[in-house]
Amino acid sequence: MNDKKGLKKITGIENFGIYLIMLAFIVVVILIVGPDKFLNVKNLTSLVRSQAVICIIAVAATLVMITGNIDLSVGWMVGFASVIAAAHSDNAFLAIVLPIIACALCGALNGILVGGLKLNAFITTLGTMYVFEGIAYLYGEGKSLSGGATNSAILKALGQSSILFIPTPVWVLAAVAVIFWFILRKTTFGAKIYAVGANKTAARFSGVSPGKTVFLAYLLTGCAVGLAGSIMYARVMSTQIYAGSGYEFDVLSGIVLGGTSVTGGKGNIPGTVLGVIFIGILGNGFTLMGLSANVQYIAQGIILLVAVSADIMKERRA
Repeated sequence: MNDKKGLKKITGIENFGIYLIMLAFIVVVILIVGPDKFLNVKNLTSLVRSQAVICIIAVAATLVMITGNIDLSVGWMVGFASVIAAAHSDNAFLAIVLPIIACALCGALNGILVGGLKLNAFITTLGTMYVFEGIAYLYGEGKSLSGGATNSAILKALGQSSILFIPTPVWVLAAVAVIFWFILRKTTFGAKIYAVGANKTAARFSGVSPGKTVFLAYLLTGCAVGLAGSIMYARVMSTQIYAGSGYEFDVLSGIVLGGTSVTGGKGNIPGTVLGVIFIGILGNGFTLMGLSANVQYIAQGIILLVAVSADIMKERRA
């Protein structure tokens, strides 16, 4: 018990039982398919490269969750970002900056509605999800988009190259994770995020503006989603309008499994990263074992329900 508390103090990670389940699942996969299939470099590289996009989004969305809110629009937002990247794939600067700006505006809209007007986050971001879906279809005219021969070499390197045998998207994820960890743990703004999530009324009496804090959390999430959209396009130099559909479920699952409370006030970046990795390992393991995606959805749903139930019961006991 003391060891567990010590590890939590060092890392800030919650939900250690989830990681024991993850290790047990890895062992089962290795025993069934063999270490040569699961642990080979090609499979692991593909796994981390694909999860990097989801993890970048989840790391930023953790801020929103800690404030006690949620963002269901990130899936279609990242699809919109990838469409913008595809449309400007001949210019790496525009293919990266324009998606960030566009999604920052999307995040700002969510922030104004939830933080400023104090609308329900679930209903609001469900509504903006459909708004962003419509904008993505209008912008991309409902087609699959590819830059073809005009693709920027820099953009291609961003999504497909490796540095020191580690995929470049993973290095980008590491940088984003460190930045958001620093924001949460080492800045006044991070303290405000925790304060708002723990008790908005108390935070307000302490001089913290809950509306402004929530707005900035959504804004930063939008910026990260825009970057993730550029990387998602750069991975295969092609995208579809609905490329990010369903990502919101993976993002939410990873955040909750990582120990962020659904009621707000508690959460951390390392936990979110591990939570998203668990979701990736789950899908990869089921694929290697020849099981359908439906089985993965069932397993992921059950694990998410267990994690949420455990969190709520812990809050009630507290």
